[in-house]
This record gives sequence, structure tokens and C-alpha cells, in this order.
Amino acid sequence: MKALPVHEGAFSVLLIFDCPPGESERFANELSDFIERRVRYHPGFLSALVYLSEDAAKVVELFQWARSEDWERYRASADGRDAVQWLTGHHPAIQYLELVRGVVNPPPGDSGSWPTPDP
Repeated sequence: MKALPVHEGAFSVLLIFDCPPGESERFANELSDFIERRVRYHPGFLSALVYLSEDAAKVVELFQWARSEDWERYRASADGRDAVQWLTGHHPAIQYLELVRGVVNPPPGDSGSWPTPDP
């Protein structure tokens, strides 16, 4: 399993693309390649995850940026404009998310058992 750190206070952007199942895996890989080659070098970029739904009908992209202004600057850049042009016809649902809390694995040696309530 691949995991990225949780960035408390990050500006998160969730994009959900409807995609024909026969095209979704190719689209998800092209999207990942674009992020790796062009998006990740922009100031304020923290991480991106690209998911394929179990039924292969949706591609989900989750970005974390240091600040909303960093996302907006990326969108206004040549790379951001190229992305919009490339994605013409895909019309993703877009959500801007605020992290409430991140939960990670317990440290090594911790049993991970539920705490016993005080009497």
C-alpha cells in the first residue's frame, strides 16, 4: 500500500471524473504522469493521489497544497491552463476540503488496543 503523509492545515482539492470503464485506467495513468511531470514542481504543492474506483467508472484525484493561493497560482499558470485544455470534456466534480483530523497507525510496539475507560 502506498501512503503519503497527512499535512495538517493543507488546502485539499478533490476532483472526481466520470469515465467509461474501458478508458479509466489509461486516463488515471495519464493524469498521474501529468502530475509527476508538471504539477508537483509548482510552489506549495504537497502531494497528489490518483484513485480508480472499483467499478472503473470513476477516477478520483486528491491534491494537497500548502495554501489555497498556491492552488490558484498553479491553475493560472501555463501548466494549469494546459491541464484545463487537456481535460476538456471530462468535467470533474470539484470539492475543496478542510482536514478535520488525520488518523495514522500507532507507533511500533503499541498494541493498538482500545483504551480502557476510567471507572
